[in-house]
Amino acid sequence: MSTPDTMSEMEDRLRAALTARAEQVRPEHLAPLTPVVELRPRWQSPWVLIATAAVVLLVLGIVFQGVARDPRSDDVAPKPDERVELQLPADVGRDWDAGPESTPAKVDLDGDGTKETVDFLAEKTKNYDGRIRLQTTLSSTGKEAYGLMQVASTTIGMTAEGVIDADGDGDQELVVFDPDLDSTGGAPLVFDLRDGLLVQVVPEDPELLQRGDVQVPGSQTELYDRVRLHQYWISGGSLFSGRSEDSFARGGMDMVRPPAVVLESWEWRLGDDGVLRPEAAGCRELTFDVRPCGVDQSERVPDLGARVESFVGIGESAEVASGYPFSMRVEAGDPPVLVVEGPDGRTLRHELDVPDPLVATVQPESIFSDGESLVVTSASDPTLVQLLVQRDDRIVALEPVGEVPLENTDDNRTWLSETGSVVSAVADDDGSWQLWFWKMTSGNRAFALPGATVCFDDVDDPTSVRTC
Repeated sequence: MSTPDTMSEMEDRLRAALTARAEQVRPEHLAPLTPVVELRPRWQSPWVLIATAAVVLLVLGIVFQGVARDPRSDDVAPKPDERVELQLPADVGRDWDAGPESTPAKVDLDGDGTKETVDFLAEKTKNYDGRIRLQTTLSSTGKEAYGLMQVASTTIGMTAEGVIDADGDGDQELVVFDPDLDSTGGAPLVFDLRDGLLVQVVPEDPELLQRGDVQVPGSQTELYDRVRLHQYWISGGSLFSGRSEDSFARGGMDMVRPPAVVLESWEWRLGDDGVLRPEAAGCRELTFDVRPCGVDQSERVPDLGARVESFVGIGESAEVASGYPFSMRVEAGDPPVLVVEGPDGRTLRHELDVPDPLVATVQPESIFSDGESLVVTSASDPTLVQLLVQRDDRIVALEPVGEVPLENTDDNRTWLSETGSVVSAVADDDGSWQLWFWKMTSGNRAFALPGATVCFDDVDDPTSVRTC
């Protein structure tokens, strides 16, 4: 092959080659443009003219997809500080089928007053754990719009949570929930129509835009940790989120929280740069749903229920109907013996090592067990408290561990409530009481989870609990 003798001859050959290649481009080779990406300059190449011509073609949006190999950065060689448009291939996922149990979304993406139908097409993977193609036809232009999302959990049952207008421009953004986006329980994915693409927008502070229980750093102990509750919701075409002002103790599957949790909240606004930013939205309360903060403080403390006052002593018997049903009696002896008969026909006997034993006729259901569970105290020494549970063919006493003792004293009141909770209230110097809720843990042990700090009108009456 001969080498061109002059720059003019080289230019003529270049123009001919580019013209021939451009003639091969068809409409199906063209694809919408995605956000720009900076490429590192390669201005040192001697083929400055070829590189500059390639950049001009890319900036004009001419795509040679399918005609030859994909262009590399060596081929495009932009000038310093020049920006090059890259593309998301329009056919990715077009042949996928609608995801199993998925429901199309209705949303006015282009702001013309007509809602588009967005289908969720699932990538064909063995475990339904691939990508989702969001696909629709715009009512205003008849053109296709699409986007891609990588789900963290499953492509089964994909649906929309709602629509918002976070930028106030009259069209709507689509909100999709991915339940296992992270370990806390999930977060919303927001898609905005931009230049024919459904683009997933980015939250400025993603830690504030999620749903679930988030561990407080450094709170982990042997028996429990502490979490803050996060929630998000859609109201009036806007996306909101909230985070609990307080943290709550969590041990295994148990968590101690009041009926109404106070949240600090934010409304999310979408900027021209495609970033969601939070704006303070005041106080909210989380119950079964989210509501504005009210003046009733009673729901911000737990419902402790009334104290159990019904017990059986030596020579007495009772039927326990709540929870796991059984009958029991206390036989005289040295020591006295608790006899329990369950619905499976087994009779269990357990020596009571407390003086003048009293056994509550309400089962402590917060002490989860596969059989009988009981609370024992003493008529002559009410400071004593025992928790008993069934283990196969025997009854065992749980060993109390943790930060508070299992006892009933002036400064550490412990009782069984009619609701089946075993509660301790530990006195503070200012007259308030720290609540603790007893649970069972491994190795025949019981521990108490810390709850709220409260006040009582009468500490001997748990129903008089109130905020301080």
